[in-house]
Amino acid sequence: MLATILGLGIMSAMLKAQTSINIQQFSDSTWISYCPVPVQVNFVMYGQATNYAPNAPMNISVDFGDGNTYSNTVNLSSGWFSDWSISNTYNFSGIFSLRCIVTGPDLNADTAYYSIIAGDTCGTITGKMYVDANSNCNYNAGEILLAGMPVRLMQGSVVAGYSYTDQTGDYAFNVPSSFTYDVIPAVNINNYGYVTTCPPSGQYTGVTAPSSNLDFGMNCLPGFDLVALNSGTGFRPGFTATVRPKALNTFCQPVSGQLELILDPLTSYVSSIPVPVSVNGDTLRWNFSNLNNSNYWNSWNAFAPAVTVYTSLSAQIGDTVCFTTNVTPLSGDVNTANNTNIFCIDVRNSWDPNMKQVSPIGEGPNGNLAPGTYDMDYTVHFQNTGNDTAYQIFILDTLDSDLDAATFQAISSTHNMEVDILPGNVLKFFFPNIMLPDSNINAALSNGHVTYTIRTKPSLPVGTQIKNTARIYFDFNPAIVTNTTLNTIAIPLGVNENANAIQGITVYPNPASSQVLVTLTNKQVGAQLILVDALGRQVISEKTTQQEVSLNVSHLPAGIYNLIIKSDKQIASGRVILIK
Repeated sequence: MLATILGLGIMSAMLKAQTSINIQQFSDSTWISYCPVPVQVNFVMYGQATNYAPNAPMNISVDFGDGNTYSNTVNLSSGWFSDWSISNTYNFSGIFSLRCIVTGPDLNADTAYYSIIAGDTCGTITGKMYVDANSNCNYNAGEILLAGMPVRLMQGSVVAGYSYTDQTGDYAFNVPSSFTYDVIPAVNINNYGYVTTCPPSGQYTGVTAPSSNLDFGMNCLPGFDLVALNSGTGFRPGFTATVRPKALNTFCQPVSGQLELILDPLTSYVSSIPVPVSVNGDTLRWNFSNLNNSNYWNSWNAFAPAVTVYTSLSAQIGDTVCFTTNVTPLSGDVNTANNTNIFCIDVRNSWDPNMKQVSPIGEGPNGNLAPGTYDMDYTVHFQNTGNDTAYQIFILDTLDSDLDAATFQAISSTHNMEVDILPGNVLKFFFPNIMLPDSNINAALSNGHVTYTIRTKPSLPVGTQIKNTARIYFDFNPAIVTNTTLNTIAIPLGVNENANAIQGITVYPNPASSQVLVTLTNKQVGAQLILVDALGRQVISEKTTQQEVSLNVSHLPAGIYNLIIKSDKQIASGRVILIK
């Protein structure tokens, strides 16, 4: 009998080790302010579970934080679990901390936390963001109003809400009036090219609702920050596909420069709008002028050619095509690490137009990344494949717990949108009045996408998996669930040293620990060689005088670095991995 019990215990432990449960969203379903009390609040919860039986029962328990609890059992469906019937009535004011636990039949479990605020009455907190051109800490007619700028509302240490300024520079919160709040521009406001100058403290404290005219005056930071992006769809053998290289400037100081696209060997150039200023083999180049961050996440405020390429018949299902995008100049750029983007996507013979992509894609099926801190670029593609116009679309994207929500930044969108960070680190991209035609009427205009960047948390241990899935809602239809992107923090093994060549330039050894030998082509002698870490800092910069350059990297920590070789005529870049 004892042996049987021990055997069952070992089997249970083995099953638990093979299964996983991941609550992807646990929040209130409407994300509104709750007042006056008593008030009924409805919640939504969903997630994924792996390596369970197809219809395995998942037990759900919720502590609402006011003494009330909830329990239910749902069955897995295609690896997903969800419960839309969670509800509670709050009878008194307060800040309530909720806990949701989902337990599988093997007792493996995942836990998610959430907070809501309920009050007796509600009021609005409003203000605007503007460029304080005359430095008088008052908005004056003619001063630039800033759209799409993030604002946080704090209640003590609890994030009570996020707001993004609209096209007229205004932000608004509707919150219970029985609390005091702090109103603060998001911690990454410098990433948008601005510094808060008014009020001098950079925030409003002890604010009660209703309050108005809590305006933030901003000044432009010096320099510029060019960003290279890329996206593409429809890579099928024997068909044409579209590649969208993009140059953005996240700062408000205008800059002119050049955009470069290097095609994958499995693709060939067909046409482009606008036409490149030069086409040299697999390399296309365009010039752009006076690029700044005015509503910069909108594609019409970026420089983004539409490039048609042909995918070779020799391409096979499962092959990966990769495109490199470079933007220059580098001199004066505050962050040269994002001047190069390598965009990779699988070759397919069928294509889901509603999908999610991540860059860096990583190595192998698990998207392996060497230990370090990364700026992750995520793109959600959507297409109206119905038989009528889509009037509005919104996307919900629950951030992986290993991503730092404070570093979130919307970068690019094909259509005008509103952005919110909902409680529980849920991104909401809302496209009101998008009027997206269906693919049968206009296939070219039936597509859209949104791209954002976010940084991984520092010091993630080896084995950490970073997963992201988006849900796309067309009008009042059920959600379309995208694929799940996957990256894994892993020690790089078996890297082919010379296979990591950068456009004819070899890097040896790679990975390296103390010395890296860079062998240039004849034409590259005299180029500037720059090594940039994951935070965008130049850790090595030197002018080359010969074909072979030895870099001393013994003083640098382990991680992944961007190697940039910049000459007067071109820029090349690639990856260097350091291990210790």
